[in-house]
Amino acid sequence: MSLHDPIARKRVLDTNTTEGVIKKSKIRDEATTNLDLKSIEGDDFDKHSTAFSEQMYSAYVKSALLSLEKNEPLQINTLTDKISLPLGNPDAINLAHFTIVLKCLISNVSRLDNKACHNLIFAILRYRWLDIKDDFKQDTSYATFIDLYSHFLTVLVSTLPKYLSEVTTKVISEFDSFNHREQSIINHHDILGKIIRYIPTCINTIPQTLQKNFPHHLSSSTTELTNYVNNLLHIVSYCPELQFGIWQLIIECCIKLDVELQNELDDLDDDEIEELINGEDEDGDIELNVEIHDNSDSEDEDEDDDEDDDQMDGEVEYMVDPVNSTTNIKVLVSKLDSIMNELLLNTEISFTEDELNNGNGVNLFNTITSLFKSHILPTHFTKSIQFVLFHISQYHPELADSYLVLLIDVAFNPKEILEKRLKAIQYLSSYIARAKQLSRHQIVFVVSYLVGWLDKYIIERECEIADIESSRRNDNKQVGGMERFKLFYATFQALLYIFCFRHDTLFKNGESLPTIDTPSGSFKTKQSSGSEWECDLDKFFQRAIIAKFNPLKFCDETVVYIFAKLATKLNVCYCYSIIEHNKRERMLQSNGSMNLPSAVGNFKQKQEFLDLEAYFPFDPMVLPTSKKIVNKNYVEWSEVNPEEDDDEDSASGSHIDEDDDSSEESDDDEEN
Repeated sequence: MSLHDPIARKRVLDTNTTEGVIKKSKIRDEATTNLDLKSIEGDDFDKHSTAFSEQMYSAYVKSALLSLEKNEPLQINTLTDKISLPLGNPDAINLAHFTIVLKCLISNVSRLDNKACHNLIFAILRYRWLDIKDDFKQDTSYATFIDLYSHFLTVLVSTLPKYLSEVTTKVISEFDSFNHREQSIINHHDILGKIIRYIPTCINTIPQTLQKNFPHHLSSSTTELTNYVNNLLHIVSYCPELQFGIWQLIIECCIKLDVELQNELDDLDDDEIEELINGEDEDGDIELNVEIHDNSDSEDEDEDDDEDDDQMDGEVEYMVDPVNSTTNIKVLVSKLDSIMNELLLNTEISFTEDELNNGNGVNLFNTITSLFKSHILPTHFTKSIQFVLFHISQYHPELADSYLVLLIDVAFNPKEILEKRLKAIQYLSSYIARAKQLSRHQIVFVVSYLVGWLDKYIIERECEIADIESSRRNDNKQVGGMERFKLFYATFQALLYIFCFRHDTLFKNGESLPTIDTPSGSFKTKQSSGSEWECDLDKFFQRAIIAKFNPLKFCDETVVYIFAKLATKLNVCYCYSIIEHNKRERMLQSNGSMNLPSAVGNFKQKQEFLDLEAYFPFDPMVLPTSKKIVNKNYVEWSEVNPEEDDDEDSASGSHIDEDDDSSEESDDDEEN
């Protein structure tokens, strides 16, 4: 039997046969003797029965594999070329015939361990099974093909492990094309799950493949990023060993998007951000204006090339930048919001009582807190990704306790770098202020710890202030300024911020103070003698604001202003005289700084180190969809000070009151 003519046969014809019979016989002989792979794909062959088609294709594939033993790769190469053709090509292999090929290859997979079959395997792996037209997807043959294709991939890897990387890359690279909850027939996760069971050691190489195929945070679409994250999270359900690596990839992507978004929003105030994100899209009008200005500039260019070139460049830059910035912001918000929404919804089922009791929820929480400490905490001014931990930590009081202990441990651990300790204090104050599910006991515990630490700090280091002032009078350039007390001012500001939000909780109402233990040992809150406030807050503030550290001078102006207003109203302490004194001192130093040498100490330079402390990580979110989920456990400023709804921005610490700035500028002008 000929390899190229598998069903050819001799015919002996009677010489007396009529001319018509001879003609028909020749046609039939030509059709059979010239049968090859191309004729099998022809329209005439489609009229043959399915059984005949399967038999012919199966025979061809087997003969092609057998020919490899004779070092004749022609048939394999022909088959490879047909599989490699695009789906729309009329000569490309059809679904029914590809199914037959896969059946044959599965039963002869060991024969594929041949250099001549390398291209065939790669052609099968490159086959775009997701691009098959919807018309075929309604057919049962499509489901059969998908099952066989999936089976072939798993059999290939289990028999020839050297193709593990290629097969896992094939499966993982398509994660951005579908959502696992919506995909009905093609199940990449079944394939990946079987591969992990067959070759357990592959969990060492899969993380690199996941990272390599992660869609770029800027060039990829929102759908691609969300689909990929959705599928990554599903992997954890059948391979928990990959949980840490997967969450690390997701958080790194979110941090990149978060930082990019914050860079775009830096020059906008809260009203502009709200209007931009939730308002109507006006990009079309802006683009139209750009075109009009471009045309007018082109006409004027003939009159005076140099002047109009400069003018045109200026106008185009002025008109185009808002368009690009608006588009970038909306795209970044869409991407980050979609991923955050996926994370918040996906983790909800992981922190039920059952999941926490069996340890799965605790393991996930430990993974996220570990990544928070190593990735989120050190990152400069993220605005959104931290809300994942903010939200999940409030599912159970013990989770909130664990998060608080983590923040306190970092903030007051001398072995940690200073910047990380400052960020931990910022997170601590913002979390206590904004987390709705915190108990009174947890709030009082943190306040007690901060008061105790500040009291001790003042007692031990207040004497250093006198040394600084003495050295400045002696014009000693080697002595630093108040920057050395960064941690003290950040902690004091944290206490002010917490008081602004939690003053109702911190008012005793006749209840006794709790006894608590801290991570550094036994710690008991001070029993008050007639004070109406927990931890004798009124007495502490009265002492602290007049200490030589002068904390009201170096803390964020907006926080100080709101605190002073509340403290006066609640009869805790009176701050306005100190605030006015600090203002006058600042004006005198500012006016005299031009005539003083830089070594004397410019107040503006001293004030710069406080900019970091004016960061409140859990300020209101700008992501509309995720915000709806987080708001269930979120304390708004209007809830604690309902008569001052318009002070949300001020209370957040994100912005300094413009009226104060303008009044100070006018005072400066008067002094000058």
